Parts: sequence; C-alpha cells; structure tokens
Amino acid sequence: MKTHSKTKRLSMFVLASVAAAALVGCGGGGSASSTPAASVAPVVPVAAVNQLYSESNATSNTIVRMTRSASDGSLSMADTTSTGGVGTNGLTAAGTAAAANPLGSQFAVTVSTDGMTLFAVNAGDDSISSFSIDPNGKLTLLKRSATTGTFPNSLVYSKGYLYASFLGTSQVIAYSVNSDGSLAALDTKSLAAGGAFVPTQVRVSPDGAFLLVGGKSSSILSYPIQANGSLGAAVRNTTTIAVPFAGVFLSNRIYVTTDVATASLSSYTLNADGSLTPITPAVVATGQGASCWLSITPNGKWAYVGNGNGSISLYSVSASGALALVNVTAANEGIAVAGDSWISADGKYLYSTYLKDGSVVSYSINDATGALTKVGTKMQVTPANSTASSSMQGVVGL
Repeated sequence: MKTHSKTKRLSMFVLASVAAAALVGCGGGGSASSTPAASVAPVVPVAAVNQLYSESNATSNTIVRMTRSASDGSLSMADTTSTGGVGTNGLTAAGTAAAANPLGSQFAVTVSTDGMTLFAVNAGDDSISSFSIDPNGKLTLLKRSATTGTFPNSLVYSKGYLYASFLGTSQVIAYSVNSDGSLAALDTKSLAAGGAFVPTQVRVSPDGAFLLVGGKSSSILSYPIQANGSLGAAVRNTTTIAVPFAGVFLSNRIYVTTDVATASLSSYTLNADGSLTPITPAVVATGQGASCWLSITPNGKWAYVGNGNGSISLYSVSASGALALVNVTAANEGIAVAGDSWISADGKYLYSTYLKDGSVVSYSINDATGALTKVGTKMQVTPANSTASSSMQGVVGL
C-alpha cells in the first residue's frame, strides 16, 4: 500500500492551490419439493433501505454508517467499516491543511444503482475501495483497488462501470467492476488536454450516454460513453459561470451546476454531440459565499445548494430546466461548511454534511414549498475540532 510522499504532494501544489483558493469560505432448509428445479424462481438479493454513509477520510480511512428513521428521517449512528486504505486526514493534494473539503470534490462515495455495492476513494494511497451492502445496510469490504491516477476525489457508477476523477493527475479513468468488487481499468483520459483542468466531480447522464466532468476552469468536459464503458473524445464546453463545481442531471439532457465564484446556480441542455447550451445562465444567491454542493429532489422540483458560509439555498426547477431562487437561506445551522448532501428516494428528506464540523444534519422537505425543517440531532461523523477542519468527505444513502 503506497502513501504520498512530501515531494509528490508538493509536485501537485499548483492544482491544489487553485482548489483551495476556490473553496475558501467553501441479502432454510425444508422438505424436498415436487416442483421441477428449472421452474424455481431465482433468489433476488434484497437491497437495504433507510441507510446513510459518509467517509471519515482519516489516515485509517473508514465508512461511517447511519440508519434513517422510517417515521421522521432522523439519524442514528450504526457502525464504521475500514476501507483498507488511507485517507488524507484533512490535507489537500499539496499536503497542506484545508479550511474544509480537502478532496475538493462532490461524490467521494457512491452506491451502485442496484443498491448492493458502495465505492469510496482513498486519496491518501491512490486507491478505491468496494464494499458489499447486506439487506440490513451493513458493509463488508470486498476489494481495495490501486489506481494509476493520483488523489482520486469523485466517483460515479453506471451500468457496471465506475468512473473516477483524479485531482493529482488531472485525469478521469473508466473501470469495469468485477464480480468480486475489484476494478479493471478500461480507459484513461487526460483532463488537461486543451488546457488546465482541476476536476471536482464526475456524473453520468441517466441514460448512460455521457460522462460530464466539472471543474475549476470555466468549463465542463463531456465524454460520450462507448458500449464497452470506455470514453470517446471530449467536448470542452465553456460555461457561463467561472467555477462549475458540482452538477446534477435533472433528466437525460438537462444538467444543473453550481458556481463557486459567484455563489450561483445555472442549467444547460446537453446536446447529442456533447455540447452544452445554457437554459438559465446564472441565478445568484447573494452573500452566501462559495456555492459548491448540489442536490435535486427526485421529482425535479427543488434544488438545494450548500454554501461556504454554512447556509443552504433553495431554488425551484421547472421541467425545462429553468431556475429561480426561492430562499437564499433555507437552512443555516451556524456551522461551516454546508457540503455534500443527499436526498432520499421518496424526496422527503435531505441530509447535509457540514464539512468543517464533521457532522450530518437531517431535514424534512415540504414538497409544496421546498422548505426545510430540521429533524433529530446532528450526527458526528468525525470529531469536531474548533481549531482545524474535519477530514470527512461525501455522503450517500439508500
């Protein structure tokens, strides 16, 4: 298992410095049956429900599991599982302390579409861990796969393939996921082709046709996904915003993204050739600091943006992707920084990480108005620290 040397970290200083600057303020037996064996229905694995997972990103990296109350959405602490890998313990790719969000990303942890496998980055030793999820939500480490890229920071799963962005080497790598949880690299693309690029996240369109890579470079990269999971030639889209940090698909062809620089939200149509056409160029949430993280309700009505000052802003979203600011401060716990968030599949609850504090707060969602109401008490994923940032990263649920 490899770990980053000081020299290696320093060699990444330019990329990491840009990242840090943008985030400041950011599933018995019995008697024999007479039924022929061929007619017996196959056993279908049972997917877990009411679970939430986050990553400690500590040196001995772990996934922290929380259970979600079916009655009110509140959280209870369940257990932790080692990734078998090394986190950054709050340090950036350059080896310096981060104000918050040391991986400079969204989606450091993700779950397969069938809810049976969880994947997590280990940026401290350049690896990705795969876990099986049992019907009760408990994790079992399957494999820790070493990568050729350095400092993995964002993941997305689609149709048996896993795509990862790498902050250290400015790359995206496509992997096939084997039955034992191991990863086999299919394709590697340099994100720096055509100009400097600092990746912040990867997302796949719901139909599996395109991989989009957000970054701190006034552009979004679109890659067509081939039948074997590999990536075609990139389309580099210059955006109407300066730092398209985090994006979410509203539909196969509508993409919504935050902007760190102007604390705004914008939307685009993804065209058949991978180009992006603006729908709403930018709606600004004035005075909220760095708007980095984004979640949209499953019915596509409401968008929630986590801000560097600790607030969550609310936007309405139309079926055509038009955006409107509804509430600049839909929630504010007085905790910095409102980071990665996840919305339950029924659209009733939002779970927001607070990255500097190392905690998760639960909110109920009023579907008629989009309003948020805090439920339960915050869950501490990593220890709170009044003098330095927490190391925690990412959140995903079932």
